[in-house]
Amino acid sequence: MAIDVQLLARVTDCLLEEAACLDQRRWDDWLALYDEDCVFWVPAWDDDDVLTEDPEAQLSLIFLHGRPRLDERVWRIRSGLSSSLLRMPRTTHMVSNVRLAGQDGERLLATANFQVNAFKHDEKRVDFFFGHYAYALSPRGDGFGIRSKKIVINNDIIPRQLDVFSV
Repeated sequence: MAIDVQLLARVTDCLLEEAACLDQRRWDDWLALYDEDCVFWVPAWDDDDVLTEDPEAQLSLIFLHGRPRLDERVWRIRSGLSSSLLRMPRTTHMVSNVRLAGQDGERLLATANFQVNAFKHDEKRVDFFFGHYAYALSPRGDGFGIRSKKIVINNDIIPRQLDVFSV
């Protein structure tokens, strides 16, 4: 199968830009990457090898449908009203193994692996999550908008905090 190297490079750039926005706390830039009717979903494990499949009817670790829900999360991060977010962790998102997974109408499907390291300075502690992403991307100018992002966390024991910047 022939790989469209230029398309793969554009998709990779989009995914790496999202990671950079989160690490650099460029919240407005991060929000701008998402389509208005986006889905940001972190399913829970129903069993050792079985993920929940329906975020509307089953447990999810995070489920945000629509940009307004992402806006709410960013507002909460910025507001200072959440004691757990007063001292934000320093994060590093590592995104690898980006692959084109096909198309669904106009949307381009892509997958990637990730690891996110988070350092909580006040606690002198490092936490990390790893797993894989599944994206549906919509064409937008020379780049892409994120229509949906499904995040599968393989080490799903939550140490203290799980939020959009953690994965």
